[in-house]
Amino acid sequence: MDFIILLFLCFVFLGGVLSLLFLLKKKGDRMANVLLALYTFLFSTELLNNALRWSGAIKTERFVHFNLVHFPLWTIYGPLLYIYVRRVVTLKGFHWKDLFFLMPTFLIVGTLFPFYKMNAAQKLPIVLEGKEFQFVPWPWYGIWLVVALLFFYAFFTYFRFWQNKKIGYRENQWMKWFVGSYFGFAFMFGSYIFLVWFGLLDPKYDYFVDVVIVFFIAQLAFFGFVQPEVFEGKAIEKILPFVKYRKTGLSDALSLEMKKKLLRVMETEKPYFNNELRLDDLSRLMNLSRNHTSQIINEHFNLSFFDFINKYRVMEAKNLLMKNDENKLNMTQIAYDVGFNNRASFYKAFKKFTEVNPTAYRERANAS
Repeated sequence: MDFIILLFLCFVFLGGVLSLLFLLKKKGDRMANVLLALYTFLFSTELLNNALRWSGAIKTERFVHFNLVHFPLWTIYGPLLYIYVRRVVTLKGFHWKDLFFLMPTFLIVGTLFPFYKMNAAQKLPIVLEGKEFQFVPWPWYGIWLVVALLFFYAFFTYFRFWQNKKIGYRENQWMKWFVGSYFGFAFMFGSYIFLVWFGLLDPKYDYFVDVVIVFFIAQLAFFGFVQPEVFEGKAIEKILPFVKYRKTGLSDALSLEMKKKLLRVMETEKPYFNNELRLDDLSRLMNLSRNHTSQIINEHFNLSFFDFINKYRVMEAKNLLMKNDENKLNMTQIAYDVGFNNRASFYKAFKKFTEVNPTAYRERANAS
């Protein structure tokens, strides 16, 4: 146990150093770096709390005030994640409405305040007898609300931003890894609560769970460090060595040559008119493997395959809408003519690439 405590104290120290590095980091957005610094610092604080608990030091007069201080922290991780991703994707700063994110935190602090306000002499006998919750109105289901909140922010953050028009393929991949790391942290936290709650795990062995949580937090820190490079145009597979394409054998020179070939194919053969077009079909036209074709699209155009194809379809649709007085086509006809399977997917793709729906675009074209 002494070795494990020492190991986690090392993580506490590293977390503090990492927080300082984020604060001093010049590359990338200043506000985003501060958010990551705060996130890492709060997590280090929680690790310190655990190490003090495992060692028994938290039940001494010197450290007795650390008891229950980590409870409010659990409700801050999610808002920090959300605000960080929002900042990176939209460049939006703080707003007074963001204070609502702290309502669960204030609620927990208020619930535990009767214990917090005690002096060390008052707390010590309570902690030694394990009766902290007899002095606070903490409900039995409180911890489950915290777990639900952790998962809420993981899903809410991802689904709120993954279809943002400003996010290209590489940025979307980065966000999946980043939010996925937070989801891993939430999952392990929830698993620990579940196992302890139902008596499947002795709480004294929770350091096994914390080791995994440290891994996910380390991932979050790593993705925070590489985020500026991703959003400045560097291919994600060149930053993250564990993603696909790292060793495909496609040289830079050949990749550029295939990019030109792909543009020629799209301009001359117009395969996007086929509403059943798949990546395999385009690969055959390119005389390349499916993996290499996907790599070229992702690297050089920062788009997924379907977005790449739909972008061409939208360009064709814009031409038809500009000539609407001549062709007299309705929206459904235009959608099918340019390669879409239905009107709904046509509207969705059109708005993604033009920020207006086809009807509004046609009205503007007619007005001009």
